Amino acid sequence: MIVQRLNYLDSIRAFAMYLGIILHSTLALLPWYGDYEMKEGYGLLLIFIHGFRMPLFMIISGFFSQMIINKRGVIKFIDNRLRRIGLPYLIFVPIITILFISSFWVGSVFVDWDSVNITNDAKESKADDEFNHGHLWFMYFLLIFTFIYSAIIYFSEKINIKIKTIYYLITMIVMSLFFLIFQSGEVISRPDTDLSFFPHWSILGYYFTFFLFGALFFRLKNNGQGFLERMSKMQIFFYWIPVASFIICLIFDDNKTYMLGEFFNFIFTWSSILVIVLIFYKFINKSSSKIRYLSNASYYIYIIHIPFIILLQGMFSRLETHHLIKFIMIIFLVTIFSIISYHYFVRNTFIGILLNGKKFKG
Repeated sequence: MIVQRLNYLDSIRAFAMYLGIILHSTLALLPWYGDYEMKEGYGLLLIFIHGFRMPLFMIISGFFSQMIINKRGVIKFIDNRLRRIGLPYLIFVPIITILFISSFWVGSVFVDWDSVNITNDAKESKADDEFNHGHLWFMYFLLIFTFIYSAIIYFSEKINIKIKTIYYLITMIVMSLFFLIFQSGEVISRPDTDLSFFPHWSILGYYFTFFLFGALFFRLKNNGQGFLERMSKMQIFFYWIPVASFIICLIFDDNKTYMLGEFFNFIFTWSSILVIVLIFYKFINKSSSKIRYLSNASYYIYIIHIPFIILLQGMFSRLETHHLIKFIMIIFLVTIFSIISYHYFVRNTFIGILLNGKKFKG
């Protein structure tokens, strides 16, 4: 069955979600600007994860979107996305906003504000604050992609143009570089994210190319399994490419050589995605109740994790210990608290059904 052959993809999607806990914990430290100095190592870890995590997630989302369309049709696909993404978005955005405010208020009790050195960038960011999606922006983007891709399918069937899927895939890879170049900010901060309700065209287009790539990859013969099988035989060769391209990107960023930096940023993103997919395809492509449990929990955990991070960062701010220990403790405790809350308050409730659909035996 195709579901059995695609276990590794569901694991990758969960992996991208759990990486969000590490990524957001490196933001040293929202919102307690200055409590921990933003050490260089945390900044590098942040941009390393950020460079591939959401593009990878979008590819997997596109792949499963096309799978749903093939099984149930476009109308059922739209209905599925509205129930699994649209409705949770409407429910959780206000809840998360309230939790943000509450966790900040409680956490601030523990902060020594006299020792907090708020940077000018932090002041400006706070001054420009307005209501937005927060870290749930990906859900908003996926809703937009749902309707755009459905429209593309509708008109492509009317036009009925026959072009090999591989050419479309190559086009998507090239287009991602095009959209990357037109994003604002420095090279090393790419790719950008946009929390507003009217996202920048280059950012929206950038993530849509990855979504389309995933959807088109599903259309390959045997859903691209043959390609992955060939690549997995020489996957060790690819391991050095993400690391090397990331280092080169850092060098070009320091020298303000932006166009070359963009190119190596582009290589870093795609090579990282390839390596991660190949690793999961070879080593985690199996059915496991534990992996399935963590995969099901990942959606809820990603939605809920940041308020926990904010609260713990405030509580740990006066703790007389090394910042790395604080960092590891926050990641560990946030993960544990999130899993516990999922297990007892979400998994077997209507919230679990809302996020993961109805369970079935087998």
